[in-house]
Amino acid sequence: MFTLSFIIFFSIGAGESCTKVTDSQHYSCMGRNLSCIPPSIPSSIQTLDFSFNVLKHLQKTVFPVLSFLRVLDLSRCQIEHIENDTFYNVKNLATLILTGNPITYFGPGGLNSLHNLQRLVLVDTGLSSLQLQMNNLTKLQELRVGTNNVQSMSLPSFMSNFKDFSLLDLHANNISIIKTDHTAVLREIGRNMTLILSWNPLLYIEPGAFKGIYLGELDIRSVFISCAAQKVGLKALYGLNVKRLKFGKHKDSFRFQFSDTDFLDGLCSIYFQEVYYYIMEKPSKPISVFRCMINATNVAVIGGLIDEMEYVHFREIKELYLVSIKLSTLPGKQLSHLHTLEKLVITHNSAPSWADAFIDMPKLQYLDLSSNRITLKQCCTTLLSDTPQIRYLNFSRNAEIGLDVGGFDGLDSLEILDFHHSTVVRVGYLSVLSNLKYLRYLDVSYSRITFTNIFSFYGLKNLNVLKIAGNNFQEWCSTYSALPAYAGLSSREVHRLQHYR
Repeated sequence: MFTLSFIIFFSIGAGESCTKVTDSQHYSCMGRNLSCIPPSIPSSIQTLDFSFNVLKHLQKTVFPVLSFLRVLDLSRCQIEHIENDTFYNVKNLATLILTGNPITYFGPGGLNSLHNLQRLVLVDTGLSSLQLQMNNLTKLQELRVGTNNVQSMSLPSFMSNFKDFSLLDLHANNISIIKTDHTAVLREIGRNMTLILSWNPLLYIEPGAFKGIYLGELDIRSVFISCAAQKVGLKALYGLNVKRLKFGKHKDSFRFQFSDTDFLDGLCSIYFQEVYYYIMEKPSKPISVFRCMINATNVAVIGGLIDEMEYVHFREIKELYLVSIKLSTLPGKQLSHLHTLEKLVITHNSAPSWADAFIDMPKLQYLDLSSNRITLKQCCTTLLSDTPQIRYLNFSRNAEIGLDVGGFDGLDSLEILDFHHSTVVRVGYLSVLSNLKYLRYLDVSYSRITFTNIFSFYGLKNLNVLKIAGNNFQEWCSTYSALPAYAGLSSREVHRLQHYR
């Protein structure tokens, strides 16, 4: 079944043109060196991409009456001057994007007409303050003002009436100090707001400035200049209630030098459900990364060098991510008996010298151990015991995985099994998967398997997707032709079957 799309070109002076996709009211005039809205644009338009043109001076007459226009993108149009009531003829806009314009004058009534505006993007516009004349934008939900020179996160007092306001993006500004009065409006707005402060040179947070504030998400990655500054900053956030907390450093940030082992203690005074810690270095001394995270439902530690997982008595954890932290041992022993854990992701680590068994995890449904260069001579009941609810198991991009008959005993609930780009031993001639009656997806592509018979897929009656490219078939013609019917795939799909003599 094919989808046919038509592009219609409208001539506009000097050989320029705009395009329209006929199955929508979305027009693009991007990068046409235009200095006005073309008269060929119909009044019924709903989305207009006018980015990368030339509109240095915006005033009311620039826009024709476009009553149905909802999205207007004026990114990088060299706009310097915005007059009062500029957007009167497009007053029903829901999204206005002004990214990358060197705005030197913004009339106090420039946004007055936009009563229905929900999303305002002023990224990289030279903005130095949030004290904008936006009184009429009572339906505003998102304000994105990253990559500017804003020095205070203080919002205008009238924004306390913006009850639907849910996102303030202040990344990469020049905010160095946060005081209690700077957060006054946040206390009034509501409980679901996302606040992004990443890449600001934050030097000081007044203790208690966030006390009693409820946020949906707080992103403070790459805001602290040192480990000591992070320690003080986290402690100053005491009393904050936030669903999702992101902190640490982005990948390309400078590295901390750890001077003590209690630099994360401030987390114990912040109330959060989910925490994402981005760490880029190896502490010189053993540290307790997780001590203040034991009440979280979702925990992610990404990057850094943590040789060995500590024993943590998580109380309500549902999801745990340990990504690129160079674990020397798969921490089955440390994580066993977590009765609430449903999803475990341990990926992109150095080759673990040992893999401890994961035991007594009755709610575990999702286990991703990909890209760890693991060698398991016998899988998988030697690694997983009393984990009856597992639906998803990923061993892709590891060194070698050995399978035996009975290797999946107790794992009968598996629905998705992925071994791609891992050397898989013994699956080519043994019926090691026969008890996986619920298996829907199997990927053994590029796994250096030589299939000598079709019994490898015996019993997989619910299999919908089989990926088996990059392997070998002995007596390939008869085996290959019989495979789909034998595995119950006659009315289903076999993906990328490839075979070599």
